[in-house]
Amino acid sequence: MKKLSIILAIALLVSCVGTIAIASDTITSTTTKSGLVTENNTETTTKKTGEGLTISPPLKELTLKAGEVSKQTITITNPTKSTIEVYPSVMNFEAGGENGEPTFTEPKEEESNFALASWIKFAETKIALTPEQVYEFNYTVKAPDGAEPGGHYGAVFFAKQPLKSTDTATSNQVIVSGKIGTLILVKVPGALVEKATLDKFATHKISFMGPVNFETKITNLGNIHFKPKGEITIKNIVGNEAGRATVNEAGGNVLPDSIRKFDTRWSNGSWAFGRYVASVKLIYGDADKEVTGTYVFYLLPWWFLVAVALSIVLVVLLIIVIVRKRKHAKRKYADEKEDDNDFFLKASKDKQKK
Repeated sequence: MKKLSIILAIALLVSCVGTIAIASDTITSTTTKSGLVTENNTETTTKKTGEGLTISPPLKELTLKAGEVSKQTITITNPTKSTIEVYPSVMNFEAGGENGEPTFTEPKEEESNFALASWIKFAETKIALTPEQVYEFNYTVKAPDGAEPGGHYGAVFFAKQPLKSTDTATSNQVIVSGKIGTLILVKVPGALVEKATLDKFATHKISFMGPVNFETKITNLGNIHFKPKGEITIKNIVGNEAGRATVNEAGGNVLPDSIRKFDTRWSNGSWAFGRYVASVKLIYGDADKEVTGTYVFYLLPWWFLVAVALSIVLVVLLIIVIVRKRKHAKRKYADEKEDDNDFFLKASKDKQKK
C-alpha cells in the first residue's frame, strides 16, 4: 500500500509538470503591421525618405468620375549638399499578402480591372535636384471615358536610374528597389460593390499568460477598398464585460480580391482566469456594413497552475499520511491483540498447573 501511494504521487506530479510543459509550448507571439491610411480626397502629410530624398505626401486618395482629370503635386526635397538626379516612373500595385504589404507591377497593355498606372501622366522624364532644393512635381490623373467603377491603385516613383523593362519591385514599404514614391488610390463612382466576409476570428483556445492576441481575417469580395473599424468585446463566465480591444487602430485598407489580417492585443491582467467569450463587430464601406464573429477561450494563468499543482501535492501527501497512520494503527492493534492472547494463554497454563 505504501508503494502504491508513492507511485500515485509521482504519477500526479508528472501529469502536472507535463501539463505546464504543454502550456509553454502553445504560447506564441504575434506582431502587427500598419497598412495604408487614407481618406477620400485627402492626403497623408507624413513624409517618406529614401535615396537621400524626402517626398510628401506618401499617399494620396482621390475620387474621380469617368472622364474627369485631377491635377496633383508631389513635393520632393533634396536635404543633401549634393545634386541628385532622379527619374520619375509609374507602377500599379495590389495586395501582396495578408499583412497589408503592396506588390508593385509595371504597366502593361492588358492590365487588371484595378490598375491605375496608365491614368497617370507627367511631363518630366528626369529631374536634377540641387542641394537643399524643394521641388514641386506636377502630375495628372485622368479617369478614361468608360472607366470601370471601383478602386484603381498605382504609385509614382522616383529613382536614380531610369526604369527598365526588366525592373521589378515588391515590398511592404513605399521605398522599394532604390525608389521612393507616393501611393495613389482612386475611386470611380458607379456600381460599387462593397462586400466582405469574416474568414477568421480566433486566439489560442487556452492561454496561460497575458496579453491575449486575437487574429482577425477579413476578405474583400467587392471592387473597392475599405478600411474596417470596430472593437472586440470580452465577457467573463457570468456575462460581465471584462474588457475591450480596438481592431485596426492603424487604419489599414483591405484592397479588392485580397485577404487582410489584423492582430489585436487585449491586456487582460495577471489575475484573469476562467472561461471568456470574445465578440468582434467590424464596420466597413460607405454603407457601414458589418461583419461579426464570436470565439470562446480560456485563461489559465501560471499562478493558477502552480496553485493546482501545489494542491495536488498536498492531497497526495495527505493521502500518504492517512495511509501510514492507518497502517500504524492496524499494526498497533495487532500487537496489542497478540499481547492479550499471550496473557490469557499464560494465565490458562498457570491455572492448569495449580
